[in-house]
Amino acid sequence: MRSLLLAFGLTLLALGTAAAPARADEVPVQSETRSPALPPSLDDAISRDSTADPVEGRSATDATMARALRSAILEDWDSALDYAQTASAGGEPAGALLAGHILLHGLSERGQDDEAAVRWLRRAGDANDADALVVLSRLASASRGGLNAFQAEDFLARAAETGDARAAQEFGLYLMDRSDPGSAPAVLDWLRLAAESGRVPAYSDYAFALGEWVHGPHDLLAMRNWYERAGDNGEAQGALMAAAMHLNGEGEGADPARGVSLMSAAAELGQPAAMGQLALLYFQGGAGLAADPSRAADWARRGAEAGDAESQFLYAYALATGDGTTRDLERAYIWVLRAGFDRPGSLADDPDRDRLEAGLETALPPARRDALEAEAIAGAGLGG
Repeated sequence: MRSLLLAFGLTLLALGTAAAPARADEVPVQSETRSPALPPSLDDAISRDSTADPVEGRSATDATMARALRSAILEDWDSALDYAQTASAGGEPAGALLAGHILLHGLSERGQDDEAAVRWLRRAGDANDADALVVLSRLASASRGGLNAFQAEDFLARAAETGDARAAQEFGLYLMDRSDPGSAPAVLDWLRLAAESGRVPAYSDYAFALGEWVHGPHDLLAMRNWYERAGDNGEAQGALMAAAMHLNGEGEGADPARGVSLMSAAAELGQPAAMGQLALLYFQGGAGLAADPSRAADWARRGAEAGDAESQFLYAYALATGDGTTRDLERAYIWVLRAGFDRPGSLADDPDRDRLEAGLETALPPARRDALEAEAIAGAGLGG
């Protein structure tokens, strides 16, 4: 049986398939099935204005903006664009932002027009609208709408300087991606600002910068604390990382029992790698957790079905031995093959997986192996 936990570096590799915060060079792409999400400030404005209070009694510009937002809720994009442009003419930056969003994604009958979108977004950006400046930065990185890549940093810096936590996070990540040692203090300052502002998605980014980033201070205790705060606020990736650090003794005062608790939270939050690690813990017990092969096999199955290679190996092990579940050599062979398929986090060169695969090949007839291999490929989405 395997050691209690994967090496910390392998845990980081497993996180490579998880959803990551948006980077400054990502450009919004319209979904084929539904309208793209509104910029966060417009979404917040809709939430604040969801009482359906009459617009009478408001200023003309405020009333027009309210109509624009309600038209957007109804996906009446032509009306929303007209109202948004009118509100912008009255001095409302959110109107310019909404108009730019509609034109950028081609939501109205007037179609997509990057250059017109940039004009409206610039108007919002000139009024220090952080969302507009973030989008302009992404468009500049992609050289869209008449913008050039060299403008991206300026737009994003201006967004961060408004004090917006999301913009501060994105600017910190933008500078981090450049990997310039001279930018290290700025990276840490912007990510700290975003994290200390209470922006949960920034907690794990700041943790990484503190502990793992090559130009950071390599402060493992601070790193673990921020990962733990992320996990305590419902972020599965942060919970997994903090759990691994506690269980591996990373950072002063590491607490294995706390690691078990965080690993369980990460698994419950849907983190596939955490499901595999929790399965290991239930197989072996320890750190205040009683061994429970049935729970181990169940978590391994859930992680396997979610695509985690370690979970797939563990579930294959459980099926091959009958430890915690009904013995089934054919299903075991399917899962051990999937654990070795070429992808991030693959166990293709893992000796334990290789031995289990070889043992199952010996136990199964060649004709069945061929059929099961085809099933393994088809079920993993690797078929031709």
